[in-house]
This record gives sequence, C-alpha cells and structure tokens, in this order.
Amino acid sequence: MAPVLYKTDASPPACAIRILAEIIGLDLELKDVDFMALGHKSPEHIKLNPMGTIPTLQDGDFVISESHATMKYLLSKYGGDKSESLYPSDLRTRAIVDQCLFFNVGIFFIRLKVVVLPAVFGDSDGPTEKQKADIDEAYGMVEAYLGTKKYIAADHLTIADISVGATTVAMQPLHKLDPVKFPRTAAWVSRLEEHPSFKKILLPGAEVLRFVVNAAWEKNKK
Repeated sequence: MAPVLYKTDASPPACAIRILAEIIGLDLELKDVDFMALGHKSPEHIKLNPMGTIPTLQDGDFVISESHATMKYLLSKYGGDKSESLYPSDLRTRAIVDQCLFFNVGIFFIRLKVVVLPAVFGDSDGPTEKQKADIDEAYGMVEAYLGTKKYIAADHLTIADISVGATTVAMQPLHKLDPVKFPRTAAWVSRLEEHPSFKKILLPGAEVLRFVVNAAWEKNKK
C-alpha cells in the first residue's frame, strides 16, 4: 500500500514532501485535510499527529508528522539511487543540508506562519512593517547560505532546496523578494520554479495560499 499523506495544497511543507515523492518516483495516497474548518485539530487527526499540524504521513502502522523528518524517512526507505544526491552522505555537506532544514523550521517558516494564521483565523489585514523586516532578514540568510552556489547547500538540488524553496515561493504573496537586494536568492527561486515537480506541485499550491490569504485580508479590512 502507498504511504498516505494528509495534506492541504496551500501547505508549503506538504508540497515539499509531494515534490520529493515525485522526484524519487514514490506514489502517495493523498488525503485532503480541511484546514479552514480546523480539520488538522480534529480528534481523529490529533490521534495521528499530536501537534495538530499538516502534513502527516502514515506508512502502514508508522506515522510521522514533521515534514523535514518525513522527507529523511522517505528518502531512507524509498529514495533508492536518488538518496545520495538529495541528502548527501558526505559529513560536511549533510551538516549544511541539516543546517538549512533547521533554519527553515526554526526561523523561516515561522515568519510565514505569523502572517498567515492571524489573517485566516484573526483580524489581520496585512503584514506589519516588523513582519516584513523579519522576512527580509530571513531572505538575507538565504542569500548568505547560497553564497556563490546555484543551490542552497550543495552544487546540486538537495532536500534543503525543496524545503526552503517551498517556504520561499509561498512567501512571495506575503512579502515579495526584492531581486536587487537579494539577487542570488531571486536567481535560485527562478531556477527552482523551472523544475518540473516545483511547477506541478508547488506553484499551484502557492497560488492557493495567495488566494486564501488575500481573501482573508480583504475581508478583515471591511
């Protein structure tokens, strides 16, 4: 049986897992969770994922619910000959990949959440100047991590690009990246957006998020 991914299209972490699955040729059974109706907080979902977050992966009798850990699990079990490229075993390269993953979960994605959730479930009608400054600060960190490389952790695509890239693309409707201030990041985003799996999965998902957040902002302005 295919692993089951509980997701919503607007979730960058869920999109990241789907992109990885497509790259390694893994079929997932996709089950949509009604985020707006707090389906991720339902008793049934909490039993699977005590954090009450999206995405959640169920592979037989095994359940895991943090997207970065999920990506590593899927690579270890199903990645085959693509595992080495996407999560290199070289000690230093793997450490840099992990650094970028921890940056994404500990800093970058939080700066997306603090804009989105108050809009959708509160009365926020747009990002504050402080939130914009915080996002710019995070863009600066991505710019520094890229350095002279085409990709964020190595000279080729890794799971760090998938996870951080998903957050970056989803961030654009909230506070657009300035290509003059962050030229390496802008070039990297353009490169990712040309990847077939990003085009198929992430760009439509980011458009859903843009629509939901903009609709919430407009409603909250009235």
